[in-house]
Amino acid sequence: MKVKNASVLYFLTRSLFLGFGFSLLYTSSNKDTFIGAILGTFIGLLFTYIYSYLIKLKNNQTLKDIFKSKLGLITRIMYLIATLIILLYVLVIYKIFVTSFLLVSSPELFVTIPFLILAIFLAFKNLTIIKRIAASLLPISIIIAIITYLSLIGYVETTNYLPILNNNPLNIFKTALIFGGISSLPNILTIHLQNETKSFIKYYLIAAIILIINIIFISGVLGESLINIFRFPEYIVLKLIKLFQFIEKVENILSVIWIFDLFITATMAIYSIKELVPQKNNKISTILILLIMIFIIDNIFAFNYVNELIIYHILPLLSYIIIIPLIVLFFILLKKKNQ
Repeated sequence: MKVKNASVLYFLTRSLFLGFGFSLLYTSSNKDTFIGAILGTFIGLLFTYIYSYLIKLKNNQTLKDIFKSKLGLITRIMYLIATLIILLYVLVIYKIFVTSFLLVSSPELFVTIPFLILAIFLAFKNLTIIKRIAASLLPISIIIAIITYLSLIGYVETTNYLPILNNNPLNIFKTALIFGGISSLPNILTIHLQNETKSFIKYYLIAAIILIINIIFISGVLGESLINIFRFPEYIVLKLIKLFQFIEKVENILSVIWIFDLFITATMAIYSIKELVPQKNNKISTILILLIMIFIIDNIFAFNYVNELIIYHILPLLSYIIIIPLIVLFFILLKKKNQ
């Protein structure tokens, strides 16, 4: 049975916000970040609509058919580079988060490799399997999010939101651009999908609303002075939660929804790499690329805070540098194919 919804879009939209994304947003507009995020949602919706339009233009063609021309080869290479960048960010975020909070004493390679092995296994199946997994994880993710919000209500200080609109409008606009870019970049992977465009807007909106609610709770709990201190403010907020006032450390259970985001995005990215490399021995080529990526991450980003900060700050600009040219190239290719 085929899964016809695009629930993968929900996980893709959220995937780059863990740690990196939220901190970037707060750097720009602090307690007014939720306003910038709301505005940024409209930017993300625009890109989401464009992605759905491009998929309609594909008209059930495969990317292999679309990439047969010289322009197609250029687009294919650019799309492969974009996919590799998305996967790099996902793996770096996953590594930093898990080694910082969940498996502090574990070697970094032992943290990354099992995650990748499972993602490779699913990616080497087909898109239907990936969509089924995403559809199964979606209600779990939303239920855990609701439980989290109900548990945090008592820790929110309404004074932490005041005064509203105390920031320069340019800072809020910058936050909107950051939100729109970071939420839209991983969604470029949806170009591989077929005929699921009716649900694109719905899943993007669900993901964006949950991200905005996260921002509101982080601001309300931590306050203006603490927001920018922590690299993973959303996890710090979860540490306050206790079940029945005596069961602690539930943050490790609640934070599993972020692992879902990263896992689905990594799986989609690996699937994309497999489809974009030369098809002869494409699985071997994909594994070799992933081994090189693991080596790069282990040697460049292994507890190297300076290098982490560099990719952390270039992410918003990089999002638009990747998205806009690829959209233009895909549009030209698909229009030519349909003439």
